[in-house]
Amino acid sequence: MMNPFAFSAPKQLRGVSRSLTAILGLLFALVSLPAFGQVNVVTQHNDNTRSGLNANETVLTPGNVNASTFGIIATLPVDGLVAAQPLFVSNVNIPGQGLRNIVYVVTLHDSVYAFDADTANGGSPLWQVNFLNPAAGITSEPAVDLGCTSTTAFQEMGILGTPTIDVASQTIYVVAKTKENGSYHFRIHSLDLATGMEKAGGPVDINATVTGKLGMLLLNGSAKNMLARPGLLLSQGIVYVAFGSNGCDGQNTRGWIVAYDATTLLQLGVYNDTPDTTAARGNIWQSGSGLASDDAGNIFFSTANGGFDANTGGNDYGSSIMRIGWNGNGVLAARDYFTPYNVNYLNSTDLDVGSAGVLMLPDQPGAHPHLLVGSGKEGSVYVLDRDNMGQFNPTDNSQIVQFIPFDGNVVPPTSHTPPGSQVGRMFSTPAYWNNFVYLTGQNQGLTQFSMQNGQMVLLNRNNSTMCCAHTPSISANGNSNGVLWIPNGNGFVAFDASDASLPALYNNSKMGVLAHFNTPTIANGKVFVGANLNLQILGLLTNLTPTGGSNQAAPGLTALPIPLQVTATNPYSGLPVAGASVTFKDAPGGGTFSPNPVITDASGHASTTYTTSKTGGTYTPTASYASSTVAKFSVTVVGATPNHIAVVSGSRQTGPLQTTLAAPFVVQLDDALGNGVPGGTIVFSDGGKGGLFSANNIVTDAKGRAQTFYTSGIIGGAITISAMSGSIRQTLPITILAGAPTGISLVSGNFQKALAGATLPAKLIAKVVDQYNNGVAGVPVAFNDGGVSGTFASANVTTDSLGRAIATYTLPTTPQVVHVTATMSGVGTVTFTETAQ
Repeated sequence: MMNPFAFSAPKQLRGVSRSLTAILGLLFALVSLPAFGQVNVVTQHNDNTRSGLNANETVLTPGNVNASTFGIIATLPVDGLVAAQPLFVSNVNIPGQGLRNIVYVVTLHDSVYAFDADTANGGSPLWQVNFLNPAAGITSEPAVDLGCTSTTAFQEMGILGTPTIDVASQTIYVVAKTKENGSYHFRIHSLDLATGMEKAGGPVDINATVTGKLGMLLLNGSAKNMLARPGLLLSQGIVYVAFGSNGCDGQNTRGWIVAYDATTLLQLGVYNDTPDTTAARGNIWQSGSGLASDDAGNIFFSTANGGFDANTGGNDYGSSIMRIGWNGNGVLAARDYFTPYNVNYLNSTDLDVGSAGVLMLPDQPGAHPHLLVGSGKEGSVYVLDRDNMGQFNPTDNSQIVQFIPFDGNVVPPTSHTPPGSQVGRMFSTPAYWNNFVYLTGQNQGLTQFSMQNGQMVLLNRNNSTMCCAHTPSISANGNSNGVLWIPNGNGFVAFDASDASLPALYNNSKMGVLAHFNTPTIANGKVFVGANLNLQILGLLTNLTPTGGSNQAAPGLTALPIPLQVTATNPYSGLPVAGASVTFKDAPGGGTFSPNPVITDASGHASTTYTTSKTGGTYTPTASYASSTVAKFSVTVVGATPNHIAVVSGSRQTGPLQTTLAAPFVVQLDDALGNGVPGGTIVFSDGGKGGLFSANNIVTDAKGRAQTFYTSGIIGGAITISAMSGSIRQTLPITILAGAPTGISLVSGNFQKALAGATLPAKLIAKVVDQYNNGVAGVPVAFNDGGVSGTFASANVTTDSLGRAIATYTLPTTPQVVHVTATMSGVGTVTFTETAQ
């Protein structure tokens, strides 16, 4: 039965289009092209299954995607915000320039750019076309007309949806929105990849009508508030363009799909997913993801909140995941669908399914080989059989292959259903690689599932919260070296796709302003990210390596004899990089470079003369430029002519006899700047005190230092160690402690005579010694006059540093001979004889 809500072109015209495309594809395949650079990314999320996978990436790996070797290598200016995914085509034959790898970029200012993806061409496009003519009243749609800018943050509306490319016919298809003297237009353009010239009689003004219970509906009737947000789909010679609202669902916006013959731009069919209800909406936006399609020409997509009555025979499919296709009469019509059991709740709370694009999986084992993964704002995950999508069950979602609810509760519980989803609200499309499915929910980080017997099983989570994760993309070399790339707010992060729980490989939080639902493209070792007013190209940084002048030593404030030289090499071609401005630094070294910066020559070399800083030590000068690795040198500032010996350590130690001191003596032979002089000779001596040095004739090391250990002899007391280099001398005082006391002797003050009652003019001095006759300090000695009534300033004395006990004595008041003793307990006694006259 013919669908009354779809328009169809004659089947014979559509057949011609597909045949011609097939012929052109065959001819193109026969052309011999260079081996390198055959990767193409020609549609949103890489392919019509919307996997996001480039499985032919041989350059970028988890090993070289890091902050040291990977980063922004070019920034190419454009005239507006880039909301669509950049596309990449290898070996496009540009007139007058030959084969080039091209990245195609479109902007909200209605421009299409073709940039050389390898050389960046100094930031200039190979070609650019713009569809505006302000003088004739043709502009992009301004924010004041667009509406809902608090949600989208768009300041104008031009080209929003990701274009699609037919490599066989060398054509890029673009849908642009313009405001023309008060009216709003969507136009489909068919542009030549090599020149940007219009093809197939384009552009064609997009208009469409369907008739439902509300009467005739016109797409252009709501054009002011409509956006062509999903990426374009090219399937079997037909270009499909999908439409939804500006984000606020007003002005009778609905979900539209319009099909065009890829060769002639003849409109072939129209589909509207909510033609019968005043609730309308059912907008198709999918956060920018394109419609998906299989080899049979079936089209899969999700819809936003809107009227739903398909379960009762109606034609409204709000908050659903749909399959449409061409029926036997050549009419674009609904073929199957799935609508969650809680559709009314989703609609009333603006938790529509349509916020997430759908992912078609490769054939899986089991009873349901053809699977599709969908999600939405609620955060639930739906795994559907594309051959029987499950339609509607008002009680639960048990009729579908797998339901992973958002709240952690399995509904209904089954032996194959994993725990509830914590992936978060989905404003992106899942990605697929190597039997893994990846989801990036808002404020929930990254979740990795494995496919096991047709079921999604939670494998890894990375709890590094991403505030506003966009659609992930994957690069890999077959089943190895997978890297997962995710724009995050205004930043960009990369993970090892084999294990999403690992820390990020690379994280750049300042990519400029990125549009909502930004999707990157990875091709030929580079990552292309659209931003506001520019295209960022990330890739391997230029290899900047030291090729001369490292590991030199020189005195302070001296120019190194050999210049510091680096060589810049392209990491992709291995060829030298000429014309790069290399900046040398040594912060905080304090040296100077001349010249600085330096421009690399034809051989990629840049060299500069380095004058060292004043202070000695080893320094690490570096060289780099904006998109290069950092080259590091090692330079040592050493002393010149020595004029001083500085004590580093070991002075003022104390130790016992015949013992190695705990710390070595370390001195530094310095020049006038205080820098150590290597290769000098230091001679250590203890002035004949009988000690031994581990070495006493030492050549200074790279820091100008000499070190030796000292073992004391049998002479105690204060000893002066000298360190000499020629006539330069430095001293290191130490103290060697005497051994245990073994004797006491009389030193002075004996046989004095004085008037009775007078203080003796000379002090009484006794000495306590060890076995080597070294005075023993700090031991007690008692003086006593036998009770004859003389007096001592102090009768109990502690020996001084020379082992001396010193007493002041006042004679008794009556004339007599007095015998004064000095006694150290356990050692001995000495007697002084004094006369009181």
